[in-house]
Amino acid sequence: MSTLKVNSIIPVAGVPTGGGGGIVQIKTATKTDAFTSTSTSFVDITGLSVDMAVTNSSHKILIIFDVTFGGNWWLAGPCSLIIVQDSTSIGVGTSGADTARNPTVFANYYANGTTNSQYNIGSSSSQFLFSPSDTSNHTYKLQGRIQSSAGKFTINRTAGDSNYGAISTLTLMEVSA
Repeated sequence: MSTLKVNSIIPVAGVPTGGGGGIVQIKTATKTDAFTSTSTSFVDITGLSVDMAVTNSSHKILIIFDVTFGGNWWLAGPCSLIIVQDSTSIGVGTSGADTARNPTVFANYYANGTTNSQYNIGSSSSQFLFSPSDTSNHTYKLQGRIQSSAGKFTINRTAGDSNYGAISTLTLMEVSA
């Protein structure tokens, strides 16, 4: 004979509005290979995208990322990262008018002031609670850029050492109201 004991059972679609909320679904992308770019415009970081449709238009998506990146900052300035839904950046700041400083990005990483900056590596982690307001399927992805095309930025390795390896992740969680 078996006995099943639970504190509560939450429906697959999440708890009803006003019911305290819950995680309905989780999707993640884990990037284990390297990526390099010299683009001064935001470009997709391959392998860091997730497709998701929420089950109820009142639900939200908790977006969490942890990215390991490097570059030759001494030549190129900071690397910048943004979260994009389809082709629209989300979770960006509105303060600051100096676009050369990338005021609408999640992460900047500056050199330590030496010409050996190509061996520096940094990690950026952030989270953002987003309201898609529909039940359509969307692609959520990370994009990156470098300030000056004189250099490059890299994901999961340093710019100067191809033997260094790391991982980066992008996780989406549908949260019921």
